[in-house]
Amino acid sequence: MTKRHALLALVLLAVVLSGAGCNFSRSDKVIVVTATPNQLLVPPTGEPTVPYVTPTPHVVPTPTTPPQEAVEDAKIALRNGDYETAVTMYEGVLADDTAESSLRSSAAYGLGEAALREGLYQRATLALTKFIREFPDDPRIAHAYFLRGDAYQGVSEWQFSIDDFNKYLELRPGVIDSYAYERIGDAYLALSQPDQALGAYAKAAEATRALAPLMALRERVAASYLNAGQPALAIQQYDSILAEANNAPYRASIELQAAQVELSNGDIGGAHQRLQRIVRDYPDTYSAYSALQTLLDAGLAIDSLQQGKIYFANEDYQAAIQAFNNYTSESGIAPADVLLMLGQSYRAVGNPQAALTTFQTVIDYYPDDSAFGDAWLEQGRTLFQSGDTAGAIQKYSALATQYPNVAQGAEALWRAGYLYSQQGNVASALATFDILGQMFPGTEWAQEGLIMGATLATGQGDTASASQMYSQLAATAIGENQAMGYLWVGRLYQQDGKDDLARQAFQAAAAADPGGYYSLRAEDLLAGREPFAPPASYTLTFDEGAELAAAEDWLRTTFNITQEGTLYTLSDTLRADPRMIRGQELLAVTAYSDAEEELSALREAYNDDPLALYQLAIFFRDENLYRLSIEAAARLITLADVDTLSVPPAIGRLRYPAYYSDLVLPNTQEYELDPLLVFSLIRQESLFEGFATSYAAAQGLMQIIPDTGEWIATQLEWPNYQNSDVYRPYINVHFGTYYLSYVLDLVDNQPYAALAGYNGGPGNAMNWLSISGPDLDLFVQTIEFDETQAYVRRIYENYGMYRTLYGTTAATTPSG
Repeated sequence: MTKRHALLALVLLAVVLSGAGCNFSRSDKVIVVTATPNQLLVPPTGEPTVPYVTPTPHVVPTPTTPPQEAVEDAKIALRNGDYETAVTMYEGVLADDTAESSLRSSAAYGLGEAALREGLYQRATLALTKFIREFPDDPRIAHAYFLRGDAYQGVSEWQFSIDDFNKYLELRPGVIDSYAYERIGDAYLALSQPDQALGAYAKAAEATRALAPLMALRERVAASYLNAGQPALAIQQYDSILAEANNAPYRASIELQAAQVELSNGDIGGAHQRLQRIVRDYPDTYSAYSALQTLLDAGLAIDSLQQGKIYFANEDYQAAIQAFNNYTSESGIAPADVLLMLGQSYRAVGNPQAALTTFQTVIDYYPDDSAFGDAWLEQGRTLFQSGDTAGAIQKYSALATQYPNVAQGAEALWRAGYLYSQQGNVASALATFDILGQMFPGTEWAQEGLIMGATLATGQGDTASASQMYSQLAATAIGENQAMGYLWVGRLYQQDGKDDLARQAFQAAAAADPGGYYSLRAEDLLAGREPFAPPASYTLTFDEGAELAAAEDWLRTTFNITQEGTLYTLSDTLRADPRMIRGQELLAVTAYSDAEEELSALREAYNDDPLALYQLAIFFRDENLYRLSIEAAARLITLADVDTLSVPPAIGRLRYPAYYSDLVLPNTQEYELDPLLVFSLIRQESLFEGFATSYAAAQGLMQIIPDTGEWIATQLEWPNYQNSDVYRPYINVHFGTYYLSYVLDLVDNQPYAALAGYNGGPGNAMNWLSISGPDLDLFVQTIEFDETQAYVRRIYENYGMYRTLYGTTAATTPSG
């Protein structure tokens, strides 16, 4: 279901559930027609369609491209979100009297799809009506009815929409019935026929679809049953959800909804059983908090300890204190974990002395419990939050020195060192981090402490201390942090003119975390490459047949696959999987988000099957489902337990692809950007998912924030811009490359600073660059935002992969 239709359905459902009368006839809805049909699309007599509007003069495009080429170009335009161009190309084919019948049918069908995706619903209904009338034997005829049903909903022709979806169900029964019936239900709601809507929704819920959307649908069906005065059937829907859902908070919320229905309908016993289950099984959820209040109001006795846990989890600390104290009075004992929660509750309500006393009780009476160290840490936090930083430092330090075998001592020393640094007492901070590294070598806290200490020392110009801490990090850490330690040891040797020792350190860094940022950075330093130095040349064209043959030989050897013949073709098992069948059908009717739900569930089901993952990676790529393809390839490489550059290039390129090159290459040429850098950025931002949206509301392939998109549109004088345009790949890539070029100009053409600006803001990047100067390693350490620092490192890693997988011999320049 498209986002527009999903929103429409929810709005209509809300109106019905509110009890307000509604009549969604044509006279109630203003329809904005953004384009008018030409004579080619006049609806044939007798076909259901929108009331015909006399068309304004419309110029039929003069065919300038051979029909076969035009159809292929239109398909590419559709993929790139350039629906206007696709419409024009298809109309040109229809206007070409020399075009073959098969091309004319493809043009009519494609025109309907393009117009629908552009939101030109009236034009879509007319194009699809032409297709249905003139090409009744085309294998896409059922899909055309489905598409026209969607288009009719776009112009509020609800009954015609219902007729088309029913026709689709007649022609293609048992495939995506759930999705068709849901649309029928939406249409009946719009016609103010809730009984018929309910029947359609019930059929939708009885049919199959991916689990998450099925759960959401069943909630809608339950709400419809409630509105129809059938609570027992609503309860059945809730119980059906509970029979399959696994997520604890979601299960608790469904149990709560069911309990509320039972309470409203007099089934007090059944409701209380559900509420007690929530309190018992899901104490960490808000549903438990609500259930607890209802049970207490009804006079039911609830265990004080359970009450306390629920209040604590929901931050009702005053109630938690009362419940925990009641429990202690009743039982005569106070377990360590209860005392910890009680102390934290006292601190939260502003009673630090009671908190300190409670934590001390744990320390005094539970010296052998794991909570002993936690209580000590909590005392330190309480002192700090009360403004006694010196007392907090003393408390943290005392734990490690007095009880060196307590595991929490590492965190305590880290916190002491951190507080010293915040006070500006660098010498004490460095001494503390040094002790931390020696007492708890290799622990996460020790590694973080050594990194922080070395960074502080570097900032103070204390290269001896920095070198000592980086050396200790390199000797005790593994992976990324070990590579970081060796890299900085090498940098410091380099500054001292000890080139041989520096080279040895860089070699150790390169070997410590292959493919990781610090290892790649060390490789660049060894090769004398500047950061993001492009290869001498690159290619995006390969002999796929030969590369896949090599990949399949590797698969056979690595995973003991005995299947003969080519391996990339989908197996019979995958083809027959209901999720594959539904996913492919949903793709055919342009229900892309629904298709991705189905196919994502399919991929997860084969998460440990290397052959299936390989086949799915190829299939998803060919269906333009790029995120799913990348995820399948990444999982395949993980199962092989090797790094990406150790697998055959064909598989490596599935993980690090160069999709949308027809958009990236001309735009990077226009703005004088490195295409491999842009591919690296797109992979990091969206995994080449055109409709990706981030938690920060960034959108599309290059994740453009709405305000930034509006600013770019103004700079480019983009006509008729609206926020949804950034979901169109051809616009998004144009805007994203322009913006990256703009930021590059602001930061002296330093790619790493431009990436930081792209993610963290140009002003911040300029400030960080002014502090660090043109030194990538210092710049990365200067970045204040963890997310932005990680962003720059990850794209550096991506770029290393793209340079190796697509480039030839890299151009080298002396390293500064």
